[in-house]
Amino acid sequence: MTTPIRRVATLLAVPETFVIELCEAGVVVLEADVDFEHIVERVRVSWTLHEELGVNLAGIEVALHLLSIIERDRRAMAPR
Repeated sequence: MTTPIRRVATLLAVPETFVIELCEAGVVVLEADVDFEHIVERVRVSWTLHEELGVNLAGIEVALHLLSIIERDRRAMAPR
């Protein structure tokens, strides 16, 4: 049986250790009630920030937080 960590790591071709670090830091929460696509996107963005820009875990956490605020504000301002 494949663990959620291995599933995400395999899907994105990132090291499992990176996904574990994100989970241990609380950047990614792998729980049944969290949307799997949301988890995959957070890991993908985290890996891009880390590999392409050299951002550390604290920076990744800040960047993801800011992105979530931007997304929340976009949804709030969207016409209904």
